[in-house]
Amino acid sequence: MPVVRGTEIAARVRAVERRDEWNALVREFRACDARHSWEWGELRSWQGWTPLRLAAFAGGECVAAAAVLARRVPGLGVVAYAPRGPLVDPERNDMWDAAAALADVARERTGAFVVRASPAVLVEDAVSWTPLEARGFRRLGDLWSLWNTPRNVMRLSLEGDERDLLARMTGKRRQHLSTAAKKGVTVDVARGVAPLQTLRGLLHERAGREPLPVPSEAYFETLHGLFDRDEGIATALGRVNGQLAGALVGVRFGGTAHLLYAITTSAARSAPVGDLMHWEWIRWARAAGSRVLDLGSSCTGIPPSPTHPNYGIYRFKTELGAKFCLYAG
Repeated sequence: MPVVRGTEIAARVRAVERRDEWNALVREFRACDARHSWEWGELRSWQGWTPLRLAAFAGGECVAAAAVLARRVPGLGVVAYAPRGPLVDPERNDMWDAAAALADVARERTGAFVVRASPAVLVEDAVSWTPLEARGFRRLGDLWSLWNTPRNVMRLSLEGDERDLLARMTGKRRQHLSTAAKKGVTVDVARGVAPLQTLRGLLHERAGREPLPVPSEAYFETLHGLFDRDEGIATALGRVNGQLAGALVGVRFGGTAHLLYAITTSAARSAPVGDLMHWEWIRWARAAGSRVLDLGSSCTGIPPSPTHPNYGIYRFKTELGAKFCLYAG
């Protein structure tokens, strides 16, 4: 068990190899989300990554954890990545020593030539990310790539009651929700593989008209099998006068819910299908104990500009009440 000397006490790092133990450890961190779960690592394993779950202990307490993913890149070697990690205890003075220890062990265990970290630290919080640089970490400029978690993220607080959630929305979105039924819009939030395959069908139809990557049936079956065990996945299906007009799916873990895929059809153009799908899925996540909803990337540059071709995506998420967050890594 590797040991690192922190500012106060020694931290011992070990790999965790049992699902229940790992999930219990990471759930103790407030910044925990689905990417830290055992299930996410298994999903990435199915996609060709090798998961390594590392935890640092001091005085019998877990003070930091990293859900590391490793993969060999032809011509380069092994890359290791801790999506939105390491998780640390912000109340401890030695938290970043423990984080550095996790990165060192990840490099040793995987043979990686680079270990990428993306902790839940905002760019504006220099007090937090500056100590990382002092311990050998280097900031990268890219907002997203094919393999790293986006840094420009939209997050929606689910704290309070439903009136509080509605109050955070713009009047336009509240009006859309209040008039949805009059326009024949209905939404069902369902579990099971069948709704996921319905969503995939809509993605496949869209891909016939524009470039759009469509996950395989096996991917959605694997995603469902992993997260449904704890009732952590649900699909919202939207209809207009009974006709399928949209679908979205997301997962939840710890206190965070994540939307993964969302799509609407031409039937939704004159009806607030997207609004009601998001609202009903938000209600599902909140009822299950989620405190925040991660809506993914803003899909824009920094700062978001009305001239950006994806500004409409950012605006929609903002009008739902989400806030723009720029993470340091």
